[in-house]
Amino acid sequence: MLSGLLGIGGGSILVPAMVFLLGMSQHRANATSLAVIAVVAVSGAVFYSRHGLVDWYVAIELMFGGVVGAAVGAKLCNRLSANHLKNYFGIFLALVGLRMLYSAVFMAAASSHVTGRSVDAHTLGGGLFVVVIGVVTGVLAGLFGIGGGLVMVPVLTLMLGFAQKSAQGISLAVMIPVAVSGTLIHSAHGNVRWGIALWLALGGVLGSVVGARLAVHADDSILRGLFGTLVVVTGNLMFRHKARCAN
Repeated sequence: MLSGLLGIGGGSILVPAMVFLLGMSQHRANATSLAVIAVVAVSGAVFYSRHGLVDWYVAIELMFGGVVGAAVGAKLCNRLSANHLKNYFGIFLALVGLRMLYSAVFMAAASSHVTGRSVDAHTLGGGLFVVVIGVVTGVLAGLFGIGGGLVMVPVLTLMLGFAQKSAQGISLAVMIPVAVSGTLIHSAHGNVRWGIALWLALGGVLGSVVGARLAVHADDSILRGLFGTLVVVTGNLMFRHKARCAN
């Protein structure tokens, strides 16, 4: 439901749930989460696209960088400890979430339409910037088992000026190839628990359809506030949690 409602993959909930409730290692949880996200994102992206909320030009730019980044992140996950990066990423998420909450509270009147853009994705420089953002989100997706929406949505709204719903639709569309890329690398190392992934994906698809329907009819400022709150909480958890990305 959070995937469809807020344009995230759901890894911020899937990974901790698999670690703490199913007793899965951090490494396997990250890998299995990406496999689930690849499926769940499809249903959400299709719903958003049918309502004209996906800018495919920007989505494709993000996909190019994201697929490469996800492969790199998945390989790093098998070699490096992610403790320090988790701390920095947690702080970054908390700051982004606070900025989103500020926008929701004080700029609600402007959140329902496209605002002025500090970066134009249709120029060469802007396009390269978007590709770089795709690489960054892809690395984080492969490394932590998240879809990348926690980074993409704030960038699309705060730096590229997209309305919240459009940003969420683009984010879900980009997650599909990004998650598939990371999943293939993790699968090659035998870290994807396919049996668990199947059942999680089944529930995830059903939930994402419900969430997307709610999002289409919700006010952008409310969605931005909910997203900001989730990002702050997730950032705090990532900063506090010291689990390593290891077997």
